[in-house]
Amino acid sequence: VDNFSREDVMTYTAQLRAHATAKEKLQLQETMGPRKEDMSLGEALEEVITTMQTDKFWVDLAKPLSAAREALEVGANPASRQRAAELIRECIKQVAGLKHYFLMEQPVLQNAAALLEDEAQQATLASLLPGVRTTRSPETEAALAKGVEERDRREQKAMQAAEGPWHFVEVDNKQDVTVNIAVPASTQKSDISVTFLPSSLRVAVKGHERQPAIIDGELAGKVDPESCSWTLEGSGEKRRLCLELEKTMGGLMWHRLLSISR
Repeated sequence: VDNFSREDVMTYTAQLRAHATAKEKLQLQETMGPRKEDMSLGEALEEVITTMQTDKFWVDLAKPLSAAREALEVGANPASRQRAAELIRECIKQVAGLKHYFLMEQPVLQNAAALLEDEAQQATLASLLPGVRTTRSPETEAALAKGVEERDRREQKAMQAAEGPWHFVEVDNKQDVTVNIAVPASTQKSDISVTFLPSSLRVAVKGHERQPAIIDGELAGKVDPESCSWTLEGSGEKRRLCLELEKTMGGLMWHRLLSISR
């Protein structure tokens, strides 16, 4: 974490949030099944935005489309339509260089920009795009469905690895989270100091390479200190300190041990 600036961390966090939101929208769309009616301009833009935000590599591509949608949400008038069309065409230019990506989205975006540029249409987000019922190719649909969970797992592991020398374990809808810390083989209970507070955690181990404390910061969520505990397990190279923390809000996922603002 020390190698990243606060701005880098905040940007990465925003991307993760956008990715998570997009994944939820994608799962909802998959549950609802294929559309039976034409999409509105707003729906088409939202679906393309969701597709791009689902993969961290394309998150930034969605920014012009999000700005275009916001411009039209403020009020559909000649100025906002012109601005939205410009932003959509900016996105089109960016994706045009990606030979094998967003091939189905590009003509939809072209139609959207043309509709906005035709002032006689006085287009709004509710205006229909004739014949457009999806902005995704079958290949895109299949890739998104297959890859979204795998990407999520990879990013989760990468974020946890960057956070510190511990392994954070969290399971959906479970009250407890587990933190495993590798410690020197000679570590005894008397070498360990753990302080559980409702919003913070401090862990210090004599002889550990990370001093004065392995963990000392604000937690990503609140815990019940009375229900938290630690144990010393294993031996030799497998010697480890195991922390069990009980969330006060069990249904809320943390995704990491410490708050990003620490």
